[in-house]
Amino acid sequence: MVRWLEPVLWSIKYAPHTWDEFVGQDDTIGQLRGLARSKTAHNMIFLGPPGTGKSCAAQVFARDLLGDTFTENFQYLNIRDLKDISVAKAKRDLTALAKLDRSERTELDEFMSAVYREAKTGIALKGRSREPNKGQLLHEAIRMFASTMTLSNEMIKYLVLDEADALDTSMQQSLRRTMEMYSDACRFILITPSLTGWSPAILSRCLILRFPALSGETVMRLLQDIAGKERLKVDDTAFAAIAKESSGDMRRALNLLQISAAGVTKVTEDIVYECSESRIVSAVRRMVSLAAKGSFGESRDLMKQLLAVEGYTPDEVCLQIQREIAVRSLDETTRNALVQRTAEIDFRMKQGKNPFIHLSALLASIGDILSGKKV
Repeated sequence: MVRWLEPVLWSIKYAPHTWDEFVGQDDTIGQLRGLARSKTAHNMIFLGPPGTGKSCAAQVFARDLLGDTFTENFQYLNIRDLKDISVAKAKRDLTALAKLDRSERTELDEFMSAVYREAKTGIALKGRSREPNKGQLLHEAIRMFASTMTLSNEMIKYLVLDEADALDTSMQQSLRRTMEMYSDACRFILITPSLTGWSPAILSRCLILRFPALSGETVMRLLQDIAGKERLKVDDTAFAAIAKESSGDMRRALNLLQISAAGVTKVTEDIVYECSESRIVSAVRRMVSLAAKGSFGESRDLMKQLLAVEGYTPDEVCLQIQREIAVRSLDETTRNALVQRTAEIDFRMKQGKNPFIHLSALLASIGDILSGKKV
């Protein structure tokens, strides 16, 4: 008998798997539940910040709607994972993958192996012999699932594209055409934190459902429930500290509670703040301080280290800069100027502009604004 291990991460262990397990999203979950019961299949956009239950809601909805055919008619793809897979990895055939240990390959590797063969065949039919590029693999991954018929004539397939904000303009155009061509067989759920940069043609084809950040009271209530299940001793001030640090992101809240509880008999407020001081938090604090005192070169080098070496995304760095500005002791005029400039840079990056250049410009602006220069 195989004994399955429980998920290590509490954010996975306590993720909602039924409608009744969702908390703090009553309006949206009620609407989704009604759509599933009426067997109404729309293209949808799940809009909201991280850790608000969007991915879990997509799976619960599809499972409820598709019933026994869920496994065959549901596919989840993370756009950034697809974009990060190299052509060399995708090129491996299933025979080569089968020789690897299970820990050395994933379901995504196997899926992309089939995608590579389809993309290669499509190129050959056009009389060409070159390798497909990453953009073609991404397009084929979406098209291949959407184009195949469902196992039941009564069912529509659902394809979930997580972190769909990573789709550039050309990929959004391809997605729109795919949505139109295979509308009889497939529906899409696009998960994104923002509608900035989205094609109006896609927005007009989708029902937009909003997942707002959870309130501090909701986060604390869920944390208290999970602490009871895990038999933890936690100060009330520690619950409040976690709720504050997570900013409505339940995934981050659970991760912070789990880290804070490791190796201690009681979780306190001091332990929470000590554990929440992640690498990106301390690095961005130093980065902003260097920019503020005019050490632009050092500040930019630290930013380059975070992006190129440590693997943080430009969005993560920009968001942490916003948080750092919010907690600094600044007069209202200066703070507003910094927030406005940060928002402007964030908008430009979401338009697909070069993130290194724009984050460098943001650091230079921080130094100019704090020194009283005009930007």
